[in-house]
Amino acid sequence: MADAALTLGTSAFANYLLSTSAWTAVFIPGTLSLTVVALYARAGRLSRRLQLLWLFSLPITLVCMRWEYTDDMHQLYINSAFSVGCMMILFKRMYIPPLMAYALTFLSLCVVDLTAAFRHAIDWNLPLETFYYGVGGAGILDALFVVPLFTAAAAAYAIARLKSRSRMLVHF
Repeated sequence: MADAALTLGTSAFANYLLSTSAWTAVFIPGTLSLTVVALYARAGRLSRRLQLLWLFSLPITLVCMRWEYTDDMHQLYINSAFSVGCMMILFKRMYIPPLMAYALTFLSLCVVDLTAAFRHAIDWNLPLETFYYGVGGAGILDALFVVPLFTAAAAAYAIARLKSRSRMLVHF
């Protein structure tokens, strides 16, 4: 019985690893995000305030996410508190690098998405060895792919706009 469950989990994991949507929305952006955060941290450019903003935005994002159930479809909707936090910081004329905004937005959404998927599997008595299967399932239309891009684009636009008006930016 345990072997059958292990085989089911392994084949599902292999299918997930080979899916285009997982590569597009999870693995490639995840690798990029972890690399960016590691490089910034190693260079000493990951400020304590930015780390705290990211940590405080996680529970808010968890509380604001919701599941929508229609017929045979279960969809997760996530509101990114970190993206909102980044925009508030930029309104205060403080600088957040767009790459860092992208990376931390992706990581916060990924943590919330995985947590919600695991909790969903428990609530619906789904096999726990395949709880991750829907994470990034919408590919380039998934929030894991789209929201970090829009956050980085909005940060880049705000920074360019402030610099064009000769406004001084302070590092956050």
